[in-house]
Amino acid sequence: MLDIEYKKALAEHLNIDDLNMLSSIVGEDEFKIILSNLNNNSYSPDAIKTNSFCANLHCHTVFSDGNSNAGEILDNALEFAQKRNNYKLPFIIGITDHDTIDGCIKILNILKTNYEKYKLLKIVLGIEISTTEKSLEYLNNTLDIHTLFYCINPFDRKLINFINKKANLKYELAQKTLKNLKSVLYKDLKKLNIKLSLQEAAKIHPMILKGQDEISHPLKKYLFAKMLFSYYVENNKNLITRLKRKNIETSLLSYEQPVKAYKKLFNNERYFFIYKNVLEKYISNLFQESISLPEIPNWLYLALLKAKSICEQSHPHPCIENKLDAFSPFLETLEFLSQQQYGLISIAHPARINTKNINIPAEIFFNDLFLNFTKYGKEKAYAYEKYYQSYTSDKSKLLCSDIDAAAAKYHLHPTGGIDSHGNNVYTR
Repeated sequence: MLDIEYKKALAEHLNIDDLNMLSSIVGEDEFKIILSNLNNNSYSPDAIKTNSFCANLHCHTVFSDGNSNAGEILDNALEFAQKRNNYKLPFIIGITDHDTIDGCIKILNILKTNYEKYKLLKIVLGIEISTTEKSLEYLNNTLDIHTLFYCINPFDRKLINFINKKANLKYELAQKTLKNLKSVLYKDLKKLNIKLSLQEAAKIHPMILKGQDEISHPLKKYLFAKMLFSYYVENNKNLITRLKRKNIETSLLSYEQPVKAYKKLFNNERYFFIYKNVLEKYISNLFQESISLPEIPNWLYLALLKAKSICEQSHPHPCIENKLDAFSPFLETLEFLSQQQYGLISIAHPARINTKNINIPAEIFFNDLFLNFTKYGKEKAYAYEKYYQSYTSDKSKLLCSDIDAAAAKYHLHPTGGIDSHGNNVYTR
């Protein structure tokens, strides 16, 4: 059996004696062997028909921002494993929730009571840590870099303390930011008859209540959507009357519904303009006729800009001395992870790093990124997410050749994933 010491450490916390109950759990040695046998088709849901699809090392559960619980993820992965039972490679699944190891602990408890059911699976316990970097000299804005940590011990006290400390600080910062928004925007919010809360913000971004991921972007999305929905719908008597005549369900008249209906159309930079356009589409669909909304009035536009400015103060910036301890600096986090007894580090979706925030060519940047990755992560810095199924934009595809060249220079191993948030392991 591979990775015996790792499995012994897990078994001790699970209070079990039989290591065969953890045969599905993948440690570092087995992880390296499995990776060496995988290729693009292994990670691609397009290869389902040929049964080549056998790996998704980037899955989220309800413990962060996924729709499925840990058991549902395992059961869906098991369907593929059973179809591939005669194939050499098993189906390998990675649980990588944002900034929490609760999903991994749930997986272990499921195996403790029913390990035979999942013996065809290979399961990697992991976490996606939301790291930022603002100290590199060539930055004109903060880099948000997500760090995947595979084959972890979710019972490790140092790792738990690190995660919990950041989560508590982020939640406190979110509360403080919301309080500031209420104060500065008091007149505008009163005019729109709006009361803000993190609970309501969680309808768009559930992790805001858990101290996970970011604060600025989720709160901007919440404020922009809430204020525009209130102006165009909730405070529009004529529209409300027409909606009631149409017997539209009240559950459909909530600010987050247009976001969910047209999620793929959004980005952070033009969020409130996009929301207005999406709201038109959403209302038109409810009415089954074309509805045109007037332009955003100047007073509301200015209020949205104020909200944007306040929210952005809750995110680290290289040109502003806002020491935000809630965030995990990329290089410092690598140093911390390099000292863990178990685990291998990978950079999540590097082609999604916002290269607008750097002032050097992409080729030089990725070379420096991986240099620092291996310098601070030491022997734990093992991989990068090469086969990422959401690399659909032309920009991402262009960056991939620079990323692959830099990764090869520093002997990093390719991994892949779908970044699943839904009800299965083959779609995002």
